[in-house]
Amino acid sequence: MMKKFKGFTLGEILIAMSVIGVVATLVLPQLVNGQKAAQGRAQFDTAYSLLAKSIADMDADNVSILPTSYTTSQSLYRAVKNYHRVTIDCGDYSSANKNTSVCIGYSGGNTNDQFDNYYTYNKTSKTKAYMNLFDDGAFVINNGMLIAFENPGGVSGGKPNPMYISVDINGKNKLPNKYGWDLFTFELTDKGLLPLGAEGTNAAYSNNPEAYCNPNGNGNKNGATCSYYALTDKDYFVKLYNGH
Repeated sequence: MMKKFKGFTLGEILIAMSVIGVVATLVLPQLVNGQKAAQGRAQFDTAYSLLAKSIADMDADNVSILPTSYTTSQSLYRAVKNYHRVTIDCGDYSSANKNTSVCIGYSGGNTNDQFDNYYTYNKTSKTKAYMNLFDDGAFVINNGMLIAFENPGGVSGGKPNPMYISVDINGKNKLPNKYGWDLFTFELTDKGLLPLGAEGTNAAYSNNPEAYCNPNGNGNKNGATCSYYALTDKDYFVKLYNGH
């Protein structure tokens, strides 16, 4: 007797393919978002570790890490630069590198939002970030990260003006170029390098950190304190890419 082999009909194959397609449509975005979240977390942790290490190395070399030592404009950028493997020096106010594909644009003292397509934390808004917080020196390090400084110099109320160190964790030439997504800010304080918004950082942010990491906020500094949440919430990037 001849054996009969039972196969699948064309209709059954089409149904199976349709089911697979539906499952893929549901699962693939989660896999992609999960990969983005994992990458964001790894890059953020690396960035903070490198910044913290550079400050610790300065201290070990008896180079001051006190804000009172950096009341001259751009002096913090020049000091910290020596403790990183710099591949491109973007310069400071007076000698800005015009390679705007990887460096922060220079505005001649005015708000340079128009020079750089960096946006705020809001997922739907196209509000550009306030780029004057990044224009007192910057450089690109060997892993592609862009490190930028806000160090205007001077003293207000008997204290040095706030000094911020920000990092684009995947470099300016890679998207999304959004505050709280791949751009994060830290502050050099008497207690060391802290994420902006943490206790001990500038009261304008630390008194109400949630206002500056608000998914619905429209201000041009929205996202400035997201480094605080990224550092203290292990699921920050998961929530970020899953829409929470």
